[in-house]
Amino acid sequence: MNQPPNTFLSLFPDSTISPQKTRLKITWWGDDPDGLVQGFRISFDSTNWTFTTKNDSTFQLQINGQDSTFRFWVAAVDDIGNIDPTPATNLYPVVNSPPSVAFNPGTEIPDTSFPVATFAWTGTDPDGNSTIKYYYYALNDTTTWRRINANLNTITLRQDSGIVPNSNNRLYLKAEDIAGIYSPVVKMPDTNRTWYVRAKVGNILLINDYFRAAPTDVGQAVQFYNLALDTLTYGVHSNLDIKVNNGGNIPKIKNPMFVETLKLFQCVIWFGNRSNSANDNTNFSLATETLPYYIASGGKLFFSTGFPTFLQQNYNYLEFAPVDSVTNATVGNPPVTTSTIVVNTNYPELQVGPSSPDAVRGIYPRATANVIYKLPFNVTYDTSKVNICIKDNLTSPKVFVMSVPLNRMNEIGTAIHFLRKVLALDFGIN
Repeated sequence: MNQPPNTFLSLFPDSTISPQKTRLKITWWGDDPDGLVQGFRISFDSTNWTFTTKNDSTFQLQINGQDSTFRFWVAAVDDIGNIDPTPATNLYPVVNSPPSVAFNPGTEIPDTSFPVATFAWTGTDPDGNSTIKYYYYALNDTTTWRRINANLNTITLRQDSGIVPNSNNRLYLKAEDIAGIYSPVVKMPDTNRTWYVRAKVGNILLINDYFRAAPTDVGQAVQFYNLALDTLTYGVHSNLDIKVNNGGNIPKIKNPMFVETLKLFQCVIWFGNRSNSANDNTNFSLATETLPYYIASGGKLFFSTGFPTFLQQNYNYLEFAPVDSVTNATVGNPPVTTSTIVVNTNYPELQVGPSSPDAVRGIYPRATANVIYKLPFNVTYDTSKVNICIKDNLTSPKVFVMSVPLNRMNEIGTAIHFLRKVLALDFGIN
């Protein structure tokens, strides 16, 4: 008569088992005195059984509190289907470990922002990261928590999420596991610091990307743009300086935080400086990482800056602009009072001054783009290449690009009128 197999656990029933984590590995084996063991039936309730051919398995045990105890049964099955009538069994005390959460290094919030903020974090749990069920965040105090699904590890918050404009803000974050145990609370910014949120003002964002080594130049540029905007009926606008404090106002998470900040506004005016040296370049990397998304969402862009040497080989930095390429040669220091050639007569003539743009590079437009201005030069230089201003479309344009600082083309005061025309008639800013 065929005898049933015998089953054994790696820990014998009379063993004392210390509390285990909820992620538990159990090992077993079987012996058949007159045949072969083909597999095992396993269960945690002795009613519902699962067949396996393995000799071990890792189980994720779900508990509803700090700790619990589970009984496990395993019965060997021999090669003719006989099942061990006395399954091996044991009790496994399980203690739940709390999860933890931490903000990702290098994603710190700027000291100041508009009412948009993106946060990124990583949650862990000694019992297995899959045991994290929810994240919760609170803004500015911990009386009200908002729940986030555990499959998310970034969030972008706005005013309707609880961010308070014209005030100091702080984010609190915690995790909850499947047993209802919470992690310690973490804060952004850390310790007792906060970040200041500026309210959005107007529909235009003026981005100052001017090099700090020439404070007089910076001041003149800021004065020019503020004068151009403040004299308009809709000229109330917001300012963002991305050069101050070594770029301290630029979010670490550029997309979506910086992109969503731009989207708060109908129009972005991004102005840089002369780009006459390797040290004073406009932040083309930030521009190309963010502006295409802003423009695709319907935003309007006026971009004015000198074009540096590296753009000759790295045209991908101009993906946001209707620029095909940039001239290799530069035209240095156009004389003050040099006037532009107006290709599109809908716009006023501009004149260099009160100081000259340096190292001017011409820009080749893409097929659908339209040239607005050229600089006139003698026959030794191909004037067809000295395009200094283009727009992406003849009608309903979204993007204007200048390869010179507009503030250095205002000798006769027409640069202000040109900018106003672009904003009011081309962009329809209201």
